[in-house]
Amino acid sequence: ITGYGIEREESEEENLLVQIPLAVALVYSLPVVQSTHSTGTKSSSLPLLDVPENPTPQELRCMVTVKLPDSGGRIEPSSDGKTFTEKDRFGVAKRTLWVDRQGKVFAEVVENDDDASGNSIRLGLGDFIFYSVLVSKSAQYSFATFAACVLAILAGLGFTLILLAVYHHALPALPISIFLGVIFYILTRLLIEPWIENILKLPLYV
Repeated sequence: ITGYGIEREESEEENLLVQIPLAVALVYSLPVVQSTHSTGTKSSSLPLLDVPENPTPQELRCMVTVKLPDSGGRIEPSSDGKTFTEKDRFGVAKRTLWVDRQGKVFAEVVENDDDASGNSIRLGLGDFIFYSVLVSKSAQYSFATFAACVLAILAGLGFTLILLAVYHHALPALPISIFLGVIFYILTRLLIEPWIENILKLPLYV
């Protein structure tokens, strides 16, 4: 079991190692494990201390082995070896990177239709129907219950959006908003409305 655990850790650590140009590693502040300089048919591995503080354009284009963070995005080389794809932690391509002859890093945003539609927020017609029914019923009683239901529904939508950002998948928009709307409608009608009426009955001296 111990040997299997060690092999698994080594394989996971190898998956975090990737070869990219030194310029890209410096831009993303990735720790350099080794830098490979081709000298004829042989290659020598240099530690991080041997990487110059002010690298030349040729050194910036040199391929280095870096360690990617355990939980985070990934940088993968393309088939041609000249461009690199930056992906988020969900494996969605975000940018295409390449290094010019001067050692400058350029990035092009990858347009993904699925990603654009996945980041949009959509409410079905049924959601608006239930919201409007609750708000209209509360408005028939008094303005206080109407205002309480509107604020409760907006608060429920805000909380649903927070959960949407956390879980990253579709969530129903009705439960939280309707629950808060009904609770605040009952509380306003049974507690706040009588309190407001009692205050209005008392004479006010200025």
